[in-house]
Amino acid sequence: MIPYDVIVIGAGCAGLSAAVRLARDGARVLVLEARGRLGGRATAFPDRETGELVDNGQHVLLGCYYETFAFLREIGAMDNVRIEPQLAVTMIDRMGQRSRLSCPSLPPPFHLIAGILDWDALMWRDRFSIVGMAGPLRIAQRELRGGTLKAASPGETVKDWLVRNGQTPRLCELLWEPLALAALNQPPDQAAAPLFARVLAEMFGDDPRTAAIALPTKPLHLMYAEPAREYIESHGGTVLTGAAAKVRVEGDRVVAVDAPEDSSLRSPGSLRSFPIDRVISAVPWFALADLFGAPPPELADVIDRAGRMATSPIVTINLWFNRRIIDEPFIGLPGRTMQWVFDTRLVFGPGNDLASHLSLVSSGAASIVALTNHELVALARQEIFEALPESRSAALVRATVVREPRATFSLAPGQPARPSTQTALRGFVLAGDWVDTGLPATIESAVRSGHRAAGAVLGN
Repeated sequence: MIPYDVIVIGAGCAGLSAAVRLARDGARVLVLEARGRLGGRATAFPDRETGELVDNGQHVLLGCYYETFAFLREIGAMDNVRIEPQLAVTMIDRMGQRSRLSCPSLPPPFHLIAGILDWDALMWRDRFSIVGMAGPLRIAQRELRGGTLKAASPGETVKDWLVRNGQTPRLCELLWEPLALAALNQPPDQAAAPLFARVLAEMFGDDPRTAAIALPTKPLHLMYAEPAREYIESHGGTVLTGAAAKVRVEGDRVVAVDAPEDSSLRSPGSLRSFPIDRVISAVPWFALADLFGAPPPELADVIDRAGRMATSPIVTINLWFNRRIIDEPFIGLPGRTMQWVFDTRLVFGPGNDLASHLSLVSSGAASIVALTNHELVALARQEIFEALPESRSAALVRATVVREPRATFSLAPGQPARPSTQTALRGFVLAGDWVDTGLPATIESAVRSGHRAAGAVLGN
């Protein structure tokens, strides 16, 4: 049996980034993934009729995702994302007015202020209200650097925070609410303000490029998951899918992990035991308890808190039309149920033969996740027709619905505290976007947690 130094359970962004960091630093790693494909909640699968690879939800990166980009560079996958030079977004409001927010290359926060002042979708009162955010943003940035003054109160919602800082309803609808929904996956009247302030502090930091949008140019598993697998295996590690792991504990420490063998190995369905004293759990909060036959007393509090964490869904509707509908990779649809529409053909760029559909995304989708597929497709189609009336002449060829009922954990005030990386169970370390990274449930949070977990295991 190949001796492994560390076992990582879960092959999403957190698990793969942890395994890559461990492999980079010389550890021999075994990654166990219960599903048949890599990527966790950021993956892709083939559409059964068209054969196109469909993401389980469109994921957007930001220029401030420093650790995500470090991870992609390490695995040779930076060419799989396209980063815009600055924040620039086209919006079509509920009245059908099309406009574009474009922030020039000025020192922050002047780039944001200049972009807002030049945004012709706003009245002058709306434009000038951005000045009310200058102070809170400065406080949030100082807080990010260790300052004690808080930009937002723990029990305050995003909506209340924006109102308190003088943001007009129009600016909230066009800018702050779409940004909050995308970052927090929860409506602004529900999500807690401190995490949104943290997101803004990172986005509008010292470099105007930190607010720029970056889009994957390949389906998610090809963008990062498969390159990560290749990297781990080229460094002496192993990545197994279809391997639902169970952690064995003696006393207060980890002693082994049991998992069925991957079908590509010797005996499909047989069970193997891997003696190990260092394990990184990179499973979601709702799967932590399932790693143990009986929850260890040392993890009782963490497992209890994880079990009480509420969830927030994302719904994605994929539409295939007989012709192109939009003329740029993505457009914001503020004030609607579907907040964004992406043209995968344009997102992936010239020469793309991987996808040709539109993806309409509804974040914080608790109000619609229980609708039927037919109802969701009709809703998405109607909102596209309202935003782009010329699209009514296009024929809908195919439609699919992707629901992620537990896409993220809830950020509402009063939710259980998120755990730290280290646990009281010796040899057992946590990773995942739900670990307390200071960020909401984003790819960057997952990768940061993975890097922290690898550092904890290696003692650096």
